[in-house]
Order: sequence, then structure tokens, then C-alpha cells
Amino acid sequence: MIKTTAFVISHEPDATRSGKDKTISIIALTLTRALGRAGIRVIRVHPNLFDNSLASRYCQGVEICPDLYECEDSLTEFLVQMAGRYEGRNVLIPASDDCSLYMARHAERLGSVLTLMNPSAATMESLQDKRRQYQLAAQAGVPIPETYFPADETEAAEIAGRLSAYPYIIKPLEAQKWRLRSYRNVAQGQKAIVVEDAEQLIAEYRRIAAHDSDIMIQEIIRGRDEHLLTFLGYCSADSKPVAHCIRSKLRQWPVDFGYCTATVSCHDETVESYSKRLLRHCDYTGIVGIEFKYDLLANDYKLIEINTRPVNTIGLAIGAGVNLPLIGFRDVTGTPQEVVDDWQDGVVWIRLLQDFATALEMRRRGRLTLAGWLRSIRGKRVHAILAFDDLVPFLQFHSRYVEKQLRRVLAIPGRLFSMRGPRRLLSRVSSWML
Repeated sequence: MIKTTAFVISHEPDATRSGKDKTISIIALTLTRALGRAGIRVIRVHPNLFDNSLASRYCQGVEICPDLYECEDSLTEFLVQMAGRYEGRNVLIPASDDCSLYMARHAERLGSVLTLMNPSAATMESLQDKRRQYQLAAQAGVPIPETYFPADETEAAEIAGRLSAYPYIIKPLEAQKWRLRSYRNVAQGQKAIVVEDAEQLIAEYRRIAAHDSDIMIQEIIRGRDEHLLTFLGYCSADSKPVAHCIRSKLRQWPVDFGYCTATVSCHDETVESYSKRLLRHCDYTGIVGIEFKYDLLANDYKLIEINTRPVNTIGLAIGAGVNLPLIGFRDVTGTPQEVVDDWQDGVVWIRLLQDFATALEMRRRGRLTLAGWLRSIRGKRVHAILAFDDLVPFLQFHSRYVEKQLRRVLAIPGRLFSMRGPRRLLSRVSSWML
């Protein structure tokens, strides 16, 4: 029997590469584990060996590829040649926004030798940025927040002068831009920048537009993080939602406008209905994450964004009984899949150390107690990085995380503080476990 192979493609988050500050792709790690545990051969495609997720026991090989940011054509030729070295039906799966966009742009060439578990080029074109997403949502009858797309500073000033319900937020049209290190001073680690009045809006627009002019101004939908719900799903080639579940965000870092540190599975008929309507309207294929927030004033959910690839928290769906990566892989390789439209509520996905730091900040603001935090994560849990059958990525990544936090708390310069000894021990343990 010829073995099928899942190629999970990921990249470094910035043009600056260094082995000193290793990262970890939670999406790629989750995909690797979900497929590897089912006995599927998983090969990671990455430009270097710096990412700690590559150390997973379920990763059966690493293909060091040309850098996505440096030359897309070189990467495409590499992938075409790589596919020829593996027998069977080979599936390419994106582990980031940029990888998904790249696959859509080169779908014709890549699709001739690989099966792409990704939205079509036409769908990606309609969902590439939030302006287009909101246009599509309006056509599908799905509510959207009050949003403006200034073309320049003059138009931004005009908009700022007629807004009355401050504060508002400024966000990128393409969220992945602000995750890059080169945009760190722009985004300040947040998904959005809050502006309290017209003067601040103009000043922030001027500051941000110098780096990224593709931005929008949007109303703030009031309410707790729990009002942020996300539809996690997979659609087959005929845009039929084969499997899905829903999650409610518990906490995020930075607080209010950041990245999820804890979330819990739940049911919501409105979010499910709106999501399916959107997916049908844009002929969607592949894994998707659609985020909404409940607007107390409108008494309805409003679309926040559509993520055209697996999201960080896709492990929650797996823990709740909906293994989206495996269902998707089997579907594109020709195994008929039954519809999975129910799941377990109350399953918690958590990035433990980051969520604890978030809880401390919320406690400082009077919004959460330690007992409340403990109650929120009790019951069945899925950890973003920690897995007892695959400990090496967790050990490798957190050795540097602990070092960084200790240096910050103790205010010790890097040259006077080193965890080389502990890291050597972890390296030996990791090698033994592999």
C-alpha cells in the first residue's frame, strides 16, 4: 500500500533569522500531532530548524525550503521537486496566513503535483483583507461592525471629525502584517490600537500609516471576552461544511485586543447559522476560523474576521471531538466523511503560562480573581504546546521562555545570566525521548 504524506508548510515570522530566539508554531505543531497520531506520515516544510515545533515525535522529517518572503518562485520549484520524491497522494497544508495566501497564488503550479488543503484562489481573493470580507458579509446578510477604510490622512481626519461614539480602534486590513517583527513598534503586540478622540485617531493614523497604510477604523463592540465566539470548521470541495464546532474566548493577551490564551467549547445557533451562510456565499473549501462578537446594543453577533487557515486554537476542536485536520486530510485524499455537527461543551484550550500572566493582569485591574481563574480552567483541558505523549517541543520552547522571564523579573543582563546548563540537560532529555 502506497503511503500518503501530509506536508505542513510554515515559515519564520520575520526576515530576521536567528537561532538565539527560537519560536514555536502552535498551528503547525497541532496539525502535526493530529495527523501523526492517526498514523499519517507528516513532513514539515520550513526554511530552517529554529522552530521548536519541528522537534515533535510525530514529525517524520523536515524539508528545509527556500524562504517564502525572499523568493516565492524558488519555493514553488522546491515544492514541485520535493513532491516528486514522495510516492502516493501528497497533501500540502498551510500553517499560517502567509502560507495560505502563497498556496492560493501558486495553486495552478502546486496543484499539478500536490493536493492542496486550502481555499481556492478565487475565494482567497474575496477574503484577502477585511474590506473584502465585510463586503462579502454584507452581501450574505451577516451583520458587521461600523467600519471605515480611509484612503489617506486627509480622509482619516474627515472621518475622525464626524465620529461621536469614541473610543474606536485602528486595525490592519491584513492581520498577519502586524505579527511580523518589522511591525512590532506599530502594533505593540496588539491586534488593534484604541483611540479615545479625534486628535488621537489622527496622530495614531499618521504614525501607523508610515509603516502600513492598509488600515481601518472600527467601532468597539462592548462586552467581555466571553462574547467573542469563533466557528471552527472544515468545508469539502463542494463548500459543504463537513465538520465544525464553536468556541468562546475566555482571555487574551494583551488584554482586550490580543491573541487568545484560553478558550472554551460551546454551542450557539446564531454563530453557526451566520458562519454557514458566509461559507456558502464565498464557495469556501478547507479549514476555517470565523470570529464574531456579541453586540449588546444591537442584540446580535457581528463579524470580526474570517481566518482562511487553521487557527491557533484548532486543538480545542480536536479535544471537543471534532478532529478537523484529520477529517480534512481524509476528505481530500478520497475517504468519504460523515458530517460531524455536534461536540462536547466545556472543553478548555489553554496556553498555560501566557494565560496565567493574563490572569494576573486582569486581577490587577479588578476583573478576575485567582479562584475565578482556577474555576475557568477546570475540567477537560487541551494545552496549546504541552502534550504528555510529545514533550520535547514544550521542554525546548519553555527553557528559553523561563530564562527570558527570569531575566526580566530579576533585571539581570543577558551576559550575566545563562541557562546553558539547564538547556543542555533538556537537550539530553529531548534526545533520549526522540
